[in-house]
Amino acid sequence: MEWKYTPLHEILSEAGASRELRKVGVSYERLPLIKFNDAALKALRDQGIGTEVGLVVRITRTSKSAGEGFRYYRKITP
Repeated sequence: MEWKYTPLHEILSEAGASRELRKVGVSYERLPLIKFNDAALKALRDQGIGTEVGLVVRITRTSKSAGEGFRYYRKITP
């Protein structure tokens, strides 16, 4: 099932995560967490995309006030 308001979730490579976190000034250790069993991550696994613990997820949200492409980063935990 696809929810209308679910923001885009993408798994970043190690190099991509390092580059993007450096841009926003956040270290890997200080990232907020997202649970492995989160519904959006389950949907990614159903599509064949690996969501292993420790990877970084980029969440892109569209907002009327912030505009297109407001991004959040989360670290996958068990």
